[in-house]
Amino acid sequence: MYIDSNIFIFAATGKEELGQNCRKIIKLINEKKITCAASFLVIDEVIWILKKNIGKDSAIKITKAMLSMPIKWIEIKKSVIIKMMDTYEKTTLDPRDAIHISSMKEVGLSVIVSEDDDFDKVEGIERINASECIEKYH
Repeated sequence: MYIDSNIFIFAATGKEELGQNCRKIIKLINEKKITCAASFLVIDEVIWILKKNIGKDSAIKITKAMLSMPIKWIEIKKSVIIKMMDTYEKTTLDPRDAIHISSMKEVGLSVIVSEDDDFDKVEGIERINASECIEKYH
């Protein structure tokens, strides 16, 4: 399963049920009850949004913690960008989301946990939201 950046962002900033569910997902990853992967683009997106919302120091602390989690980190290499161009051409996704899809394809994943329903439009990709992920793995 691929974990999208918004799960980390809501875990850090969300106070309602969504934030709680995202924190539960991170706990399950740390307990190795969920196996997941993410591209290094996730780090970029998380640190950028968190810097604006909770400050640079907190954003750095959180992203350093992410790098120590048992997540398979996918490098964004030329083959990922080539796949991204194909995905971007065939869908209405923005380029960043197309990189997430191509990163998934690079390592053979077809499920993404994300609150972004734009991923629902991608053929061959199943998106589950945070509450569905908790129901499935908790």
